[in-house]
Formats: sequence, C-alpha cells, structure tokens
Amino acid sequence: MKVLRMLLLAAVVGGPLLALAAGLGLFARDRNAEDLGTPAVAKALAERAAAMIQEDGRDKALAEISDPHSELVQGSLYVFAVGLDGVLLAHPYDRRQIGKSLLGARDFNGVAYGRELVSTARTDRLGWVDYVDKDPVSRKQRRKSTYVLRVDDLFVACGYYLK
Repeated sequence: MKVLRMLLLAAVVGGPLLALAAGLGLFARDRNAEDLGTPAVAKALAERAAAMIQEDGRDKALAEISDPHSELVQGSLYVFAVGLDGVLLAHPYDRRQIGKSLLGARDFNGVAYGRELVSTARTDRLGWVDYVDKDPVSRKQRRKSTYVLRVDDLFVACGYYLK
C-alpha cells in the first residue's frame, strides 16, 4: 500500500513537472541540431538583414545581427556582416572576431573561405560560397553553403549546413 501511494504521488506531482520540462525542451538532446536550414531560408535571412540595413540604418542592423536571440538566427542558421575590406562587423556567435579580418580565414580543409566571401561580394555582389564550418548548435564540423549579399560597403551572409 505504501508503494502504491508513492507511485500515485509521483504520478500526480511528477507528471506535470515532466510535461513542463519537456515543453521547455529540457530533455531534448539538441532541439535544433537537425534544423540545418535550406538555401531558401539562408537567402531569405540574408535579404532580411540587407533590408534592415537599408531601412533601419547600419548601426541598428549590425546590433541586431550580433544578437544571438535575433529574428536573424533560426536553428543553425545565422546572419553575419563583413566589410568589403574583410573585417568582421557583426556575428551572433563569434563576437571575439568582430573587428578582425577574415581574409586569412581557412576552413578545416584549407579552403580560403574568407577571401572567397569577400571576393564574391566585391565582384558579383551576391552568390554562394562553400566551405566547412562548425555548426553552432550541434558543434559538429559540417559542409556549409553561405549566401553572400552586398549592401553598399559591406555584405551580409547566411549559410545553411549540409548533412
């Protein structure tokens, strides 16, 4: 009888707590680990960031891009901004690199993706650059395709990860 009471108490008290914890995602391994994005979403986020720069001004838009809780961050996708000189201007996850040049950046396979991003923005004004990067949600090295969109003297970029 004592065991039955304990089980009943656990069900009555524990059930709602477990449901609340599950609803908050506390038991999920990596809620967004498989939300790697799509080319369409990456392009749309970059275009939204470009529109913010045009509508709200550079400073306000760069602050929004640097906010990890921004609408410009969705799952593993995030927007970052770089000057045409290669200097990182805004990034929601790698704030230590803001103000530093990406021109020497290479991926884990030796691809000079920093130069490719800047070159794409300078010459084509928009396009895709492929490289390997760490997914900020799952922390896994993944192939990434990044959409680059020039806006005046800088560019915004957003990439999606391939499985």
